[in-house]
Amino acid sequence: MLCVCCHKEIREGESSYRSRQAGMKGFYHWGCFVEACRQANKVGAQEIEQITVSDTIFDNVSTLDAVSE
Repeated sequence: MLCVCCHKEIREGESSYRSRQAGMKGFYHWGCFVEACRQANKVGAQEIEQITVSDTIFDNVSTLDAVSE
């Protein structure tokens, strides 16, 4: 079987992992799976940060509009 991340063969005896997580389903070398999770968490954290910043800016604009009226 092939690793979803590096596309190399997972040989018998190598540490491997079968992921059932949405968006990450498949077989991985253990190290590849750990790295893929780190990257996915990094992207997810950036998305959350962007949403939070956007909401904060929107809230501040709304507050300023209400105060100026």
